[in-house]
Amino acid sequence: MKKWYKFNCILLVLLIIFAFTACKSNTSQNTTDKTGTVDNSNTSDGNNAVSVDPAFTEFKDVKLTYWHPFSSTYITSLDENIVMQEMEKITGIEVEFITPAAGHEDEAFNLMIASGDYPDLINSSSYKGGGIKAVKDGVYLKLNDIIEKYAPNYAAVMALKPDIERQTKEDDGTIWSFNCIQIDDEPSWAGPVIRQDYLDKLGLQMPETIDDWYTVLSAFKEKGNIETPMLLPLNKFYAADVFAGTYGSSTGAFLNKNGTVVYGPIEPGFKEFLTLMNQWYEEGLVDKDFATRDDKSIDAQITSGKAGACAVTFYGSFSSYDLAGKATDPVFDLVPAPYPVINRGDDVSTALHVGNKNWYSKGCELAISTNCENVEAAAKWIDYRYSAEGFMLFNYGVEGVTYNWVDGALDFNMGSSFFHPELQEKIKTMHPEYTDLMVNNPDGVDTNTAADKYKGPYVAQLRNPLSFVLSNAVYEAMDIWSKPGKDYILPPLSVTDEEAQVESSYMSQITTYKDEMLMKFIMGIEPISNYDKYVAQIKALKIDELIQVRQDQLDRYSDR
Repeated sequence: MKKWYKFNCILLVLLIIFAFTACKSNTSQNTTDKTGTVDNSNTSDGNNAVSVDPAFTEFKDVKLTYWHPFSSTYITSLDENIVMQEMEKITGIEVEFITPAAGHEDEAFNLMIASGDYPDLINSSSYKGGGIKAVKDGVYLKLNDIIEKYAPNYAAVMALKPDIERQTKEDDGTIWSFNCIQIDDEPSWAGPVIRQDYLDKLGLQMPETIDDWYTVLSAFKEKGNIETPMLLPLNKFYAADVFAGTYGSSTGAFLNKNGTVVYGPIEPGFKEFLTLMNQWYEEGLVDKDFATRDDKSIDAQITSGKAGACAVTFYGSFSSYDLAGKATDPVFDLVPAPYPVINRGDDVSTALHVGNKNWYSKGCELAISTNCENVEAAAKWIDYRYSAEGFMLFNYGVEGVTYNWVDGALDFNMGSSFFHPELQEKIKTMHPEYTDLMVNNPDGVDTNTAADKYKGPYVAQLRNPLSFVLSNAVYEAMDIWSKPGKDYILPPLSVTDEEAQVESSYMSQITTYKDEMLMKFIMGIEPISNYDKYVAQIKALKIDELIQVRQDQLDRYSDR
């Protein structure tokens, strides 16, 4: 693992001068056999119970309601998640989860807000006008004083680096949520992938340039008889931007070009991208059904061997793709590919500007509503996630059940620089090792699926993004995908009421038209010669007003 995992010297200095105020747990130690079965002999009762942490004694009978979107193929609700069960044992606080139907989260959220019957805790970024508007509307609490008084762990995490604090506050300094935070730079998790076994079979080299990709995809089609040389999942994060970014553009994002905001889908380079995709589509090199293919169909194309490459993936998908692919083809070998450049020998770190950028704050906000009757209990319950004990619980599960501490320093590949500062000394000589519940699950699920039950849900916490069992291909992918420059990517920005109204008035219509024309240009329904007319229409739909909004937001962010 490269520089992202090397221990940050600045953090070492901070460790010396800055002590965390942490909630200490009296969690009893369990032992586990190689199957992950819990031995209850060391627990305080026969049900693997633990004593309530003294810091939470006064909240033992408190009940909180928690609105939390959740969907899993492994468990039916968060009540089955053992981290949530452990939190109730540690804090004595009972939590009732309110889970909207999958696919209808925004609708359910808007109905809840309209009703005025808010739960104590709300995990959503769907509030119209953003969280700061929710504070002004009397729905969410402003948390600045609450964090200072009741959440010392979160306050300490925010203070670790100026950019963490910048990314967890609004422009005026308002804090309205607890965020998912990482204290080091997360490696890139998105980029192109390709079937190495297909390359080997046809005697092809890994493609590096756009011309290389053309050569490879043509060979996949003509010599390898591969049904879909390359998938083009435009509806996924960073999808075609793997190739649009080669030309300094984007399929849907606003970009930051040296401090000036532009709209990627009307940049000059976007025309070059569309021209390329249209050529490849006409020649049968990209998915003929890209406009209508859904996620399940994309996955099936990859695992069945019908697809030779994909524009983008997530490193968590490798394990499931690998298992499914090898089940039907033992030589199945999906590997990461570098982001393409124009000229051979170009340095991707300077030639490219639209790589996969990750921020210290991952969002996943958790707000406390104005209906919460016990704000202190709610704040301390959330704050536990940012303590050393909470870090281990949410990232690794329950000690003795899903992991054990074993001798040997933590490998950089496992994200030592993301560990809670209070654990930095410990991981020099010990490291957490997963039990078979995670790595050889008796239900036959992969580690990412098992996490739904055995790790904390991905929301407000101090996170180690590498706290998974990852293959060598994943580590290789993170190295390769992290190399492109990312200076065009906008940081997390705040939205004012007036700006939200501008976006609400114009953005939906612009996006609908842009998506329609993107499909038509690639499929040849609309000739590329009409590109200037397309740009003119985007401008007629008021894109310049939206660009100015983003520019104002970027300027304010820079002044925080």
